[in-house]
Amino acid sequence: MNILYVFCLVKFIHLQLIKYNHRCIMKNQTNYYSLKDFELSLNLSATERAEEFQKYINQMEQYGYEGYWTKSYSGIGAKMKLSQDREVISFVSNDYLGMSQRTETIQAGISALTIYGTGACAAQVIGGYLDIHEQLEREISDFTGQEDAILFSSGFGANAGVLNALLGNNDIAIIDPFIHTSALSGLKGTNVKRIGHNNLEHLETVLKDVQDKYLTKLVIIDGVYSQDGDLSRLPEIINLCQRYGAMLMLDDAHGIGVMGVNGRGTAEHFDCLGKVDIISGTFSKAFGCVGGFVAASKKLIQYLKYYADSNVFSAAITPQVTASVLKSLELIKNMPEIRHKLWNNVNYLRKNLTLNGFDIGESLSPIFPIMIRDNNKVYEVANLLQKSGIFTVGIVYPAVRIKEARIRVSVLATHERQHLDQLVNALIEINKNINFISNGESIKNTQKATY
Repeated sequence: MNILYVFCLVKFIHLQLIKYNHRCIMKNQTNYYSLKDFELSLNLSATERAEEFQKYINQMEQYGYEGYWTKSYSGIGAKMKLSQDREVISFVSNDYLGMSQRTETIQAGISALTIYGTGACAAQVIGGYLDIHEQLEREISDFTGQEDAILFSSGFGANAGVLNALLGNNDIAIIDPFIHTSALSGLKGTNVKRIGHNNLEHLETVLKDVQDKYLTKLVIIDGVYSQDGDLSRLPEIINLCQRYGAMLMLDDAHGIGVMGVNGRGTAEHFDCLGKVDIISGTFSKAFGCVGGFVAASKKLIQYLKYYADSNVFSAAITPQVTASVLKSLELIKNMPEIRHKLWNNVNYLRKNLTLNGFDIGESLSPIFPIMIRDNNKVYEVANLLQKSGIFTVGIVYPAVRIKEARIRVSVLATHERQHLDQLVNALIEINKNINFISNGESIKNTQKATY
């Protein structure tokens, strides 16, 4: 008997068994649990919630899902090791330009370690402010088209710190519903109004309504939205903010280094450099490190250096990270071919996914939401991808709305064509057995990608 035929038959039977087991689990499971079910509760103590949370863990074990808290035995880029002898293609990293693994950034960090040691070990305001911190502030502010910048030990701390410092009871934040949790955490002491996602009419209505009611009116948006991969309508939003006397904060975590002719971010992409009041970002994505920044006017940054609590009461970003980020920034400026490779990969994958009928929403970035629209099937698809040697993460409620469950894929400059082809081909094969296309129909006229 033909060996290839036997292999295909075994693989087909294996997939059918997985489908059968999945149906049995769903049939016997009376409740579906999400992370939303175990948040802070008025009815349960902290220890009681922790005990109840075991129900969610048990459910994940029933699914066989290993996407959360998966241990890696290597750096995480285009590939990662799930064990010492098992390497998989990875689509979970946000290291868009591959900076975390480049010799130049690694050596820059090592050199800084020999000069400064492993940490500043003090907050910047009381002595932990190094000359390379100041250098990075200058270069980031210039790169983003702002007057000055302040550094934070995390991107989360950057958003939370600036908003805690600027907004109080007499102010209001007008937010897109898809901004990052880090921004939401900084809004607990102020008034908040949500608008429809990228909905200019709704934004204008709200701006008119609050125009004379609050001291500070701050519109908060993302440059590139982290789950859908779509872009903000930045030029129009800038115009509305100027018309109604509101400030604008742009979280460009997924845009800086990636978007724009020179990688200067979403503002450059839309030819709006210098027109945004506040730009925040992270060093954990295109820069391949960790930490964050806020860039704005000199007066505003001067104020934040005394009132942004996540900076004032936190040890400074480490010397190694600072030097590695500086080197990443230098490479972004001087080696545009790295960014070109990224966009070649993005365009290639977009073409092949859409050609084969997959729903990727409105993505215009290296972030691809492969829409499954079924929480149960998301876990099943993620499991089968992992068994095919591809590591992705299923995104379900409450991270996204129930009917918007998806597999999230991040494309990197370090991915090779064969990695992208393997992803597309695996999805095609999995869909033949699970049928996860949102309209309920199997993919027709599929064309396997070629290496």
